[in-house]
Amino acid sequence: MNIKCTQNMFKSANGTAGITYYILQPEGVELRGIIQLSHGMCEYFSRYTTFAKYLCGLGFIVCGNDHLGHGSSVSKTADLGFFAPRNGWQYLVQDMQHLTDIMQQRYPDLPYFVLGHSMGSLITRLYITEYGDRLRGCILCGTVGPHPFARTAMRMANSVAHSRGTTYRSAFLSKVVFKNFNRKIKNSQSPFDWISRDKQVVALYQSDEKCNFIFTATGFRDLFNLMLCANNAKCFRSTPKGLPILMLAGDMDPVGNYGEGVRQVANFYRAAGISDLDVIFYKDGRHELLNETNRREVFGDISRWLERQLGVAQDFPDGTCSPKEDENATDNH
Repeated sequence: MNIKCTQNMFKSANGTAGITYYILQPEGVELRGIIQLSHGMCEYFSRYTTFAKYLCGLGFIVCGNDHLGHGSSVSKTADLGFFAPRNGWQYLVQDMQHLTDIMQQRYPDLPYFVLGHSMGSLITRLYITEYGDRLRGCILCGTVGPHPFARTAMRMANSVAHSRGTTYRSAFLSKVVFKNFNRKIKNSQSPFDWISRDKQVVALYQSDEKCNFIFTATGFRDLFNLMLCANNAKCFRSTPKGLPILMLAGDMDPVGNYGEGVRQVANFYRAAGISDLDVIFYKDGRHELLNETNRREVFGDISRWLERQLGVAQDFPDGTCSPKEDENATDNH
């Protein structure tokens, strides 16, 4: 199957930066829908190429942008991890919405889905409060629950930004966020072992200058703002009640507090009236499920869920034809 890959750019909501976006479209097949990806912190869209090609194989167009301060949306290395002098987190959401507008104007009749990973899932959770009615479904991967330290951390980042400058890179703030992420991993070999059990994925991440950088002070401030806003009761209440949501997490993912934070988010959505909510936990899975050693299992679960939203039952690329029933691998609610 041929896949047409295009790259383009639009001006960010911050008024200055250029946002690079990508579209992967399968050719010679019936188009069945669009899936927009929202990547995580310290990475970029092209790290999802394997997953995007898998989705194209199912007949989906896949699109996504490199967020402000990430990937090809930066003009120089110094801009990595910087969104704006203030309110950068809001521009992240608005840029995601802008790409949706572009795609839905181009393909107005195709069912539209979004998938957000990690920081990208926080952006997505705020995005769906305004755009959820335009979607067929939403997937949240490796999301973040409420953290009692988030507000204090935001104030610390704000203080650093005022005293050292908006683009200052603070090793202290980075340590506050990441210092304990490997604590449950025996004999860890890399500071990034928490992202995946796949050693090649970890090695590539560690050697990639577009992944292994430290956020700026304002970037950290925006990250903590995203955490606070996405876990605020208003966010859950504002999410369309009829929007189907799939949540995926590894039970060894420190970002999701080893499942506890993800369960809290799921319970908040249920309390807000979200009725079509599925949650899957993967035993021993770490943070980047789409780059994990069992990634094909994760791909299959996503494909089954997508087919259900489209009202289709059929065989899937992982060789199964019905949802798996492995209570050791999943926790479905």
